[in-house]
Amino acid sequence: MVNVGILIDGGAGRIIASIPAIRKYIRNNPEHKVKVFCNGWSDLLWGIPEIESNLFSTETANIFETQIKDCEIFIHPEPYSLSSYFNQHTSLVTAFDEIINNTKDHEDLEAPQLILSKTEKVGAQNVIEKVKEVQGKEKTIIFQPFGRSISRGPGGEVYDPTSRSINPGDFILLAKELRRHYNVLFFGERQFYIEDDTYKFDGTLREFAAIISASDYFIGCDSVGQHMARALNKFGTVILGSTFADNVSYPGWFHIFQKHNPVRYSPIRLSGIDSHLADRRNEVCMEFTNEQIDSLFEGIQNDIQYFLSR
Repeated sequence: MVNVGILIDGGAGRIIASIPAIRKYIRNNPEHKVKVFCNGWSDLLWGIPEIESNLFSTETANIFETQIKDCEIFIHPEPYSLSSYFNQHTSLVTAFDEIINNTKDHEDLEAPQLILSKTEKVGAQNVIEKVKEVQGKEKTIIFQPFGRSISRGPGGEVYDPTSRSINPGDFILLAKELRRHYNVLFFGERQFYIEDDTYKFDGTLREFAAIISASDYFIGCDSVGQHMARALNKFGTVILGSTFADNVSYPGWFHIFQKHNPVRYSPIRLSGIDSHLADRRNEVCMEFTNEQIDSLFEGIQNDIQYFLSR
């Protein structure tokens, strides 16, 4: 038996995006004992039998001496370093496959997968029922407008220097229009609640994953929520600014909305100064006109009606 370690770092979305490649490696290498290490969010992998049985957090004391040191093969994949990734020829999911399984053949690669417990499902359904009681609509949308780079300035202004999050004003306009037809539950940090959030839920990522699963539709940006929605087979709309759908999302699954304006790739983890310059160039990527907001709402409406009528 060959001891193999796979270390996944970065955000929670990367953890979810790595799942198909890890499962494929385990499936194709039965003679290997595969240990999966995460710098954070290892709980997102709970319930996946072939991963959970040898799953470790790197924040555990003595993990190097007890688990990492004896690995004969150690894989630390970095999708952002792949030419195929930064030239928009591959996605996070397939980039992990390219590195972990040393292949460009992704035909046998499954979609990401999250496994929910009965307790999580029941808790999520209770939240959805409470949202319906408060907001009074039949269908419920989970809306994640902001990614991990969202910030609040000293004057209280909310902004995302990477232009991955929806502008707060546009989010308020869109959410207000959606609330005329649907229940809308905000997925994000407490400090970014708005007055119109008549029902608030402050939970863990796993709890929000279960709520997404129990909802009728998902709307998000380039952040963890869209990866959760795909891993739970939930349809939705993903609104993109400074990143590329072919890299970070699932254009064959989601309705993608993005302005037709030039976007400069931000070489995160490759060049700090070029990443900063790209962020400066991309600052208008998430600034929408009222006409574009109307077009976005119409597209969401059409997408919801299509999937709910199936």
